[in-house]
Amino acid sequence: MLELSPDDRYQLRKMQLDVDKRGLDLQKAKQDLERMVLELEYKYGLIAEAKTIDSKTATVKEAVPGRNGNGHGDSEMLLTAVVEEASA
Repeated sequence: MLELSPDDRYQLRKMQLDVDKRGLDLQKAKQDLERMVLELEYKYGLIAEAKTIDSKTATVKEAVPGRNGNGHGDSEMLLTAVVEEASA
């Protein structure tokens, strides 16, 4: 069986670690964006009005039905689904 040279293994591992690091950087940037949107929604009182900010267009929109500001579905809908599943 053919094996990679130590230098090639090193370069491959180094590149994989770089890809992993960039993935984590991307995840952090997305979290920072979500945090800023949430802060702006709070600042402008949009949370109480069931509105949200579209970060791509920087416009205020009606919130998507069945979702709240933290990105999770409506808890009442989740509980209903669990109860219905349990009774089935």
